[in-house]
Amino acid sequence: MGIFRKTMAVSTMGMVSYRNKEERAAKYAKQTRNAARAQVAQNAMMLEQQRQMINQNDHANVREEVRDMRAADAAAPVAAPPAGFYSDPSGDATLLRWFDGAQWTDMTKPRD
Repeated sequence: MGIFRKTMAVSTMGMVSYRNKEERAAKYAKQTRNAARAQVAQNAMMLEQQRQMINQNDHANVREEVRDMRAADAAAPVAAPPAGFYSDPSGDATLLRWFDGAQWTDMTKPRD
């Protein structure tokens, strides 16, 4: 860079550039490189945020599935028939057997 070019640039308030072609090309290349680096960094940040959101959504889905499974397990058990005499489950059609609400007993009576 020559002193004359720099003096002209200062005296014309920047209307005349004091950089030669190689200096301008190097300056623009550096600006382009810096802009590309900034863009890469911004893209990396966006990808990380997206990953975090996906992980949060996956965890939320798992929590919902676990909650649904627990709700299904905690659902009211199938109600057994009330205690009373019923047809003998062993297959004897002439007997009625007592069911106590939880299990069959040895008590039987003839069918009427």
